Amino acid sequence: MLKTYEALYIARPDVPDDEIQTIAKQVEDMITTNGGAIVRSEIWGKRRLAYEVQKCTEGNYVLLRFEAVASFVARLENHFRLTDAIIRFLVVHFDEKTLRLEDLQKKRKEAEIRNSIGASARSDDNDDDDNDRPRRGRRYRDDDGDDE
Repeated sequence: MLKTYEALYIARPDVPDDEIQTIAKQVEDMITTNGGAIVRSEIWGKRRLAYEVQKCTEGNYVLLRFEAVASFVARLENHFRLTDAIIRFLVVHFDEKTLRLEDLQKKRKEAEIRNSIGASARSDDNDDDDNDRPRRGRRYRDDDGDDE
C-alpha cells in the first residue's frame, strides 16, 4: 500500500544549479523505480539556514512530495546520508486526516479566490453608478479641545 510522504533536503550552497537538478532527478527516479509516484517536486533555491550545518550558513532547498511503500523510506534516507552534496534532510509521513485537511484548505482558498473575483467584477459594475451620486463628506470630531 502506498503512503504519502514529503521529503525536504538541503544541498550544499557551493553545488551548482545543474547538479542540484541532477540530484533531484536521481531522487525522483529512485522513487519511481521502486514503485512510488511523484506528487510534487519543487526546488526552492538557495536560502539562509537557521543555524550552521557542516560549516554552511546557506543551502539549496528541495521539497518533494511522493507516494511510496513504507519500507522504501529507509532506503531513501540512507541515500540522503550517503550523498555528500546533501547536508540535511527530513522525511515526513502524511496521514489521511492531514491530507483531507490540506485538500479542504485548498478548496476553501479556491472558493475565496472565485468569490473575490466575482465580488470585484460586481463592484466594477457598480462603480459606474456610484459616480452619479454626490458623496457626503465625513464628519470628524475634534477631541483635543483647541477649537480647531
